[in-house]
Amino acid sequence: MTLLMLARGCPKFAAMAAILLPSSVAAFGGRCHSLHFSTTIRTLSVLRGGSSSATSDHPYLPISLPDTFKERTEDVHVALLSVLHASRVTRHLQPIGSSDIQTLSKKDASPVTVGDFASQAVALHTIHNTFANSDMYIAEEGSDALRNDEELLEKVWGAVNHVHTGDLNSEEELLKAIDYGQGIGEEDQSLVTKRRIWALDPIDGTKGFLRGREHGGQYCIALALIEDGEPVVSVLGCPNLPLPSTESTKAIPYGAWSENEVKNDAATGNSNGLFSSSRGCLFVAVRGGGSYEISLHILEKYLLEQSPPESTSANLPWKRLHVTANDGTAKAKHEATFCLGVERGFSDPKGTVLKIAQVIHGPDALIVDDDGIKDIKNSIRMDGQGKYGLLARGDAEYFLRLPKDGYIDWIWDVAAGYLCLKEAGGKMSDVRGRAIDFSDIGKGRKAKLPDHVKGLFGSNGGMFHDALVNAYAEVN
Repeated sequence: MTLLMLARGCPKFAAMAAILLPSSVAAFGGRCHSLHFSTTIRTLSVLRGGSSSATSDHPYLPISLPDTFKERTEDVHVALLSVLHASRVTRHLQPIGSSDIQTLSKKDASPVTVGDFASQAVALHTIHNTFANSDMYIAEEGSDALRNDEELLEKVWGAVNHVHTGDLNSEEELLKAIDYGQGIGEEDQSLVTKRRIWALDPIDGTKGFLRGREHGGQYCIALALIEDGEPVVSVLGCPNLPLPSTESTKAIPYGAWSENEVKNDAATGNSNGLFSSSRGCLFVAVRGGGSYEISLHILEKYLLEQSPPESTSANLPWKRLHVTANDGTAKAKHEATFCLGVERGFSDPKGTVLKIAQVIHGPDALIVDDDGIKDIKNSIRMDGQGKYGLLARGDAEYFLRLPKDGYIDWIWDVAAGYLCLKEAGGKMSDVRGRAIDFSDIGKGRKAKLPDHVKGLFGSNGGMFHDALVNAYAEVN
């Protein structure tokens, strides 16, 4: 049941619809993009009892997966569905331009939106439907704020129902789904520790989400499965990220919509789905199985059709990713592109990244923008873990995250991007070049990296990664 349907029969939901729907319905030509679960249920029922083959000759799967994922078929399908559902609800909610969308502030002053709660609810609900008692879940948000704010809860509930019809049947079920991410047991509500842990950031890059679609505001849904202390499956859903080689990949700011895209979106309202053929990327990786990219538009079409053909499985155009060659044959170190966060006060409060760029790129590495602020000449700035996707597909070579003293990264900010980059041939380490240790994640609900990790470097590996580590040592 969509929110519009609910509004017709209930004054309470009619009021909610007036708050939530006018701009979105206008943008989509008055259509509600409801999500049907017939495909999902059929897919997972086959997976639980059938072959582990992930190839297109399976007579019941609605899509094929890369052959290299065959040992992780069920995990990958569940992860894809989870992130796709969350990508759809956040795509529906992301404002067109900068917005006064309601936010809350956490203790660290980071904003939380309706989208964060809605995304976490649908993502964890999808995973929990398959792995109810066998796995543990760690996610960023809890339900306390919603339980204490009925108006906010109604907005989240309305947003979920607008694009996600299925078996989230009440507000209480929605709250329960959000709290799966607090690492609690199903029966006694106590903290549990299990060998399989799903780590979720429902909106990684909330400030990018708030910058709005047309301004190129980037964010992603980041999901990783950690098994026996190692990431083994990861998915990054990036609803507003332009596909490779499209016009917006050359825009400043990165990903900003072109005039043609704005006109086309206004004219068509994406009437065939929430994602266009030029924007919306999903990255997925399996340990030992490589890293791949696919358009959310294509994935949405095949996974969410109400009645897909059951006699064949769709052979989707999965693109295997490879980082830029790291031996200097494709690009020299001084030509490499930095991919960095927008919020410099968080990711580089001391200006260390600019100094590193000068060591690697030389004295002409920096420019001064119109506001008199120094920046790296050859760089992309965007929010969220989609940055790892850009490195994985060869659009950039350097990523640096050097937060303020004393800050330790949460697991949901790292694990999904780590595996996508690693499986594309890249490398992630701490600032001293040491490997990232995930072995303590989940123990006593430990959800942060080890205390000695004072920052993160990601790259295409080889001589490029050595350059980052050496430059950091030099400037410090």
